[in-house]
Amino acid sequence: MKKNQTNQEEKSLLKQSINDFCKEHALSKSAFAKRCGVSDGTLSFIENEQFEKISDEMVQKINSFINKVNVSDIYQNVDFLDTFAACDMARIHHLMIGIVADTGMGKTTTLRTYARKKNVFYVSFCKSVKAGQFFSELLCELGVSFEGSLNEKINRAAKELNKKDHPLLIIDEAGKITHPVMLYLQELRDKTISNCGIILAGMPYFKTNLQKYADRQKEGCAEFLRRINVWHAFLGLSPKEVEEICRRNGVDDSDTIKSLRNIKRFGDLMNEIFLYKIRKDRMFDL
Repeated sequence: MKKNQTNQEEKSLLKQSINDFCKEHALSKSAFAKRCGVSDGTLSFIENEQFEKISDEMVQKINSFINKVNVSDIYQNVDFLDTFAACDMARIHHLMIGIVADTGMGKTTTLRTYARKKNVFYVSFCKSVKAGQFFSELLCELGVSFEGSLNEKINRAAKELNKKDHPLLIIDEAGKITHPVMLYLQELRDKTISNCGIILAGMPYFKTNLQKYADRQKEGCAEFLRRINVWHAFLGLSPKEVEEICRRNGVDDSDTIKSLRNIKRFGDLMNEIFLYKIRKDRMFDL
């Protein structure tokens, strides 16, 4: 099959994928465009099947947004299931829950997977981002195009969250949240506490530093810490889970599996599995 024919088929499938995603997440096309980072005009071309006006790069961008994470592709270990349960609890009871996990344990992948559910919104914090930029990003995730003062952005975000049925806001990399942004998040929490759950996820130092700042009476830290109803910490992989992941990924050598049984982090384990496969392939090449 020719490459341009394959690309044309991908573009034809894109229209249905967008419609399915919007239906699943109760999004308008305009809201989808804002969350995806494309123009309304681009979606109009797709809707009217003017595919010759859509570049291959744009197709890839939209498909990447729609297919961020497929639940069926993920190994659902205890941490994965416990985090889903924590997110469910936050949504149902409008709680603010702190989740801490070391790097490579699968925290972000798990949260991004949960964020595929309806009325769940995921943002990741970068330390270089100012408060106004952060709330603009949140409004974009909510499918809202809005310009105004910081106070107006916070109020608009609260209004949008309060309009939805059991929404959940997931803020990843929460350990990088700056002190000013933390104070503004407290304001958002107070405005949505009766309708919205919030997940704050970060490295273990997120909780440690927050407690330290609260003990030192740093402005707002004790109040913010008090608003976190529950803390949940990742346990890491169990030996049994390590063995199952190894076998799922083609590692069947018992000595190799035994040497990996005490690895706790997904990232470390997958790196070892990758190296094992390279060594195995080289052995057969010889």
